[in-house]
Amino acid sequence: MKNKTYIWTLVLFLLFINVGIMLFSISNTKHNLSGIKGSYLREHYFLVNSMTKDIMAMNNRGYEIDDAIARSYDSYKMHYEVQKIYLQIYKDKVSIHSSLPIEATLSDKEMNVEKDITEIHVATLNGRKYIQISGNLPEQYSQYALVYYADITDIVNEWEKRNNSLFIASIIFSGVLSICLFILLEYLFEPLERISSISNQIANGEYKEKLEIRGGEEIAEVVQSFNTMADKIQYQMEELENHAREKQRLIDDLAHELRTPLTAIYGYAEYMQKTHLSEEDKYAATNYILSESTRLKNISESLLELVIIREEKEIEMISMDIEQLFKKVHQTENIKLKEKGIELVYYNELKEIKGNKDLIESMVVNLVDNAIKACSTKGKITMRAYFENEKKIIEVEDNGKGMTEKQLLQVTEAFYRVDTARSRKEGGNGLGLALCEQIAKKHHAELSFSSKPNEKTIVKVIFQE
Repeated sequence: MKNKTYIWTLVLFLLFINVGIMLFSISNTKHNLSGIKGSYLREHYFLVNSMTKDIMAMNNRGYEIDDAIARSYDSYKMHYEVQKIYLQIYKDKVSIHSSLPIEATLSDKEMNVEKDITEIHVATLNGRKYIQISGNLPEQYSQYALVYYADITDIVNEWEKRNNSLFIASIIFSGVLSICLFILLEYLFEPLERISSISNQIANGEYKEKLEIRGGEEIAEVVQSFNTMADKIQYQMEELENHAREKQRLIDDLAHELRTPLTAIYGYAEYMQKTHLSEEDKYAATNYILSESTRLKNISESLLELVIIREEKEIEMISMDIEQLFKKVHQTENIKLKEKGIELVYYNELKEIKGNKDLIESMVVNLVDNAIKACSTKGKITMRAYFENEKKIIEVEDNGKGMTEKQLLQVTEAFYRVDTARSRKEGGNGLGLALCEQIAKKHHAELSFSSKPNEKTIVKVIFQE
């Protein structure tokens, strides 16, 4: 593209410049020639009048017309020859006097001059250029014609030298222009070539490559936009890679989670089929099969809910009463709280919060459910809703076993359990906090965890709006 731009731009520039120089040269030559013609035409008019007066004066003194014309011609001839101006007298279309250094006669067309009409031409005689002006003498001498030749060879040569100088100057200027244009296009296209090069690298998967911002304001804006685009592509590719890793890890974890209950169900079913069992043993076996089947059902339902939340683009948002939300959560978790003798209290400083009623309720229930599992008997859980740094916050605090820094980093991963044995015993599947995180993201909120081993754990849902 750069080469085409260079060639076409250079051709157009040179075309306009050289055509302009040529038109200027032609126009200037015509203008100068017109000026010279006007000057010599006035000189011819003056000469005709002067000769006519001289002829009339000599004729009055008794000279014959031909003799008077000859005398008048001789008197002017010497004067004009010094100026390289030559005179020629015609009588009845026949040359009778001439100061030209060569023989020259007018053509029939040039001699057929109407009365009181003066003809002017540029003539070439013996390789030299002349302004040729011809015209008849006044009425009483109309059979005579005066032809005036002004040698303009030197003037024409000067014009040609000037035109040649312009031509040479145009060649030099064209060369300088072509070099300057090449340098300019190299400078202008250099950012585009860098963009093209980086684009190819990005196309090959090298997303971290960036362009150095330099050049004019417009180029800098293009480079900045390109770098922004590259950053977005890099971010999106990293997100895709992260999602791919998460999906693969989810599949691996799911396979691991399903293996244990399926193995147990298969083992007990095979045991019941091949062995004669007492009613008590049958009850125990079927009860275990039912328990593991329920766990599989819970896992599948939680996974389905997780997928639905992730894929759903728009959710219905309404204003929710926080007081009613906390009461509903307390009611939902009441049986589990009583079983472990855990106290659940709440404090509310917010009137309402905007969100999806079912999802917000599910998130808070999951947070309280995790707090119940973390607490020992006679523990305490506190729910709070308040403003902090102009942001609405829902907080769940428990006085359970706490978590390490490593556990805090993994706590929202699907199928992750802080205490595997305790979680399985209490029916957990490790998907609760993963669901909470997705629900928070749908509400443009952030989950924040703070905890230390054997100390309280605080989970905050920080709403941005």
